[in-house]
Amino acid sequence: MKLRPKSKLLLAAALGLAFTAINAHAQLIVNVRERATFTGFVGGTNNGVSNNGGVNLAETVTTGTPVATPFTIVYQPLTGPGNVTLNTGTLNTATFQFTSPVSPANFFSSVQVAIDTDFDNNGTYDLTQNYTLSLSPFTAPNGLSGVNYSIVPQQFFGSVSINGSSYGYASVVSNNSGTLFDGSSTTAAIQFQFLALATPVPEPSTYALFGVLALGGIVALRRRRSSANAAALSLA
Repeated sequence: MKLRPKSKLLLAAALGLAFTAINAHAQLIVNVRERATFTGFVGGTNNGVSNNGGVNLAETVTTGTPVATPFTIVYQPLTGPGNVTLNTGTLNTATFQFTSPVSPANFFSSVQVAIDTDFDNNGTYDLTQNYTLSLSPFTAPNGLSGVNYSIVPQQFFGSVSINGSSYGYASVVSNNSGTLFDGSSTTAAIQFQFLALATPVPEPSTYALFGVLALGGIVALRRRRSSANAAALSLA
């Protein structure tokens, strides 16, 4: 069956809209707010947190004796609007900056951190992820002493509801382990990757356009039938 030029234009428009809708759903729009809560320290002395459980505020974890420059970890939420490509894109939500003094002498061995994240900024935390921060002594061949660090998520995979839709997630930490000494510092980033779990529902505007196209098709079909009937009557 051949399509008339007008029909071809309508079909092209409908297909273009469908592909646009698919591409739009490939991006997850977020507006993140976040807070971290630290549990008790294991090992070490004089450990502390500057602002435990604060929302959207940097928190400084210190360890060491009051007379020494402490080993510090600064948690900084990366809040605000953004988008992430489903299946392949990575969303950064926070960083931990580790800073070591020269020849650190005292530090904790581990601490648990619970991070609550509200991905759509609607006042409800969508996900609580637990992480383990661990420190251990390190001595280089040249005699310099340092600290091995690691930050590991306790759940690597799960599911979460964002903006009313369900997504599977993978929990990732970039630069999640290493060694610090002689006044060095490094930064680890808390990251998420998402996969849509439910088939996206077309937007109301999509339904409306499909309705207009369907109505146009019905009108065109009626006109074609009316023309055919008129031609048949004139021949009779």
